[in-house]
Amino acid sequence: MFKLVCGAGNEDCETVKRLVYIYAKAGCEYFDISACKEIFEAAKEAAELAGLKTPHFCVSIGIKGDRHITKAKIRESVCIKCGNCLRNCPNDAVYPSIMINEKRCIGCGTCAKKCPTGAITMFEKDIDVREILPYMVQNGVEILELHIMGHDKKDLEYKWNIINECNPKFASICIDREFFGNKEVLDRIRGMIAHRKPYTTIVQADGIPMSGSDDTYKTTLQAVAMAEIIQNANLPVHIVLSGGTNSKTAELAKLCGINYWGIAVGSWARKIVKEYLNKPDFWENSKALSLAVEAASELVKSSV
Repeated sequence: MFKLVCGAGNEDCETVKRLVYIYAKAGCEYFDISACKEIFEAAKEAAELAGLKTPHFCVSIGIKGDRHITKAKIRESVCIKCGNCLRNCPNDAVYPSIMINEKRCIGCGTCAKKCPTGAITMFEKDIDVREILPYMVQNGVEILELHIMGHDKKDLEYKWNIINECNPKFASICIDREFFGNKEVLDRIRGMIAHRKPYTTIVQADGIPMSGSDDTYKTTLQAVAMAEIIQNANLPVHIVLSGGTNSKTAELAKLCGINYWGIAVGSWARKIVKEYLNKPDFWENSKALSLAVEAASELVKSSV
């Protein structure tokens, strides 16, 4: 199973609509989107336009402290207008005037790292999960995913309880090792699945979140290593690889004996269609659309 990750923080309806359309045409049936009603409707519309009869949607949220619910902010008094953020943002979330397009920002933090003056900071943008998640499940979303790389256990318990109350087909836990060792990662997962039925939970093994900038084995290595940790624990869960995933992920995972349920690709999936995605005449330019679908198809096929 190939899952397109549009970005848990991506709230730009037109961008998501175009991404879903391209990848639906390329053979993808699973789409990871932000917990936003307008984004959900845009994604559904795109899948329908592409002729996909049974699209599957995963809605992602995060706990406090997880980068997936952060946005960038520029302090104008410190900004020197050098343009580093504009040139390096992988999601085109910076305007030429050097202002952040908050709807497009996915919280990767690349702009902050490239800023020479420290003018860019990250802030958390949370949502009312008790209002939005039941709506999503009632309208056909099959997977609710919680990104849990943060230290706020109270927020984790609160949001995980709401996900369980919503009773989606699958509940997904997205976790990496940026802050925790292997033991704490597994202890956290075991605690969360203790009262769930076997194999109704997905663990998205996030190697290095938002790191799929190129198509090498090295880039996807940590995603495979993270999946191996989950697999070796013999947990009654489905494993999905993420975080640095690309066209080499499936091959490396198979060589390492990983029995994965799916591969979720975000950064690399978006990067390879970016030049077509941003064309002003996107919907009318049949040649560009064909090239975009061709590039996406190769990636989807590589993940089988």
